[in-house]
Amino acid sequence: MVSAAAGWIALLAIWFAAFQEWPTLPAKFPMHFDLAGRPDSFVDKSVVAWFLLPVFATVLNVGLSFLAPMIRWMTLKHPEFVNMPRKEQWLKLDSSARLRTVEPVFGAMRILQLLVMLLFLFIVISSAKVASGQWTVLPVWPTFVFMAAISISVAWLIFRSVTAVKKEVKVFSDPL
Repeated sequence: MVSAAAGWIALLAIWFAAFQEWPTLPAKFPMHFDLAGRPDSFVDKSVVAWFLLPVFATVLNVGLSFLAPMIRWMTLKHPEFVNMPRKEQWLKLDSSARLRTVEPVFGAMRILQLLVMLLFLFIVISSAKVASGQWTVLPVWPTFVFMAAISISVAWLIFRSVTAVKKEVKVFSDPL
């Protein structure tokens, strides 16, 4: 399974790429691309404009990193606030059973976190290549591959959640 450190390593790569490309950026660089990968919005070179995406990636990565511990804590202390399938039955489970239902979801969450960070890394590197004239357009197929992978990981997260709750409810309701 994907290590919890993988998202942080990808985030460091985003910052490294952004700092590496900063000196070579032209006076104006593309800030947005259309669906065909053509730049459709340019901004003047500034620290704020160029490092906005790495800052956003950092905030998102921190949030996603604290999500699993927060869900664990809420599962134990305030389960009524945790959104789980079969909620009514899930709330009747004891705290250790509820905790077992959320644990399988965390691997899928780490995959999702890594995929989002890798997408941001691709955008930073690709934007710099278009800005410098190495590429005329941003290749769109990798973005669609990332989006498909993210969608699959969200579906997997939901599937893992549903099956874990179903298993614990069955164990809890079956007489010994």
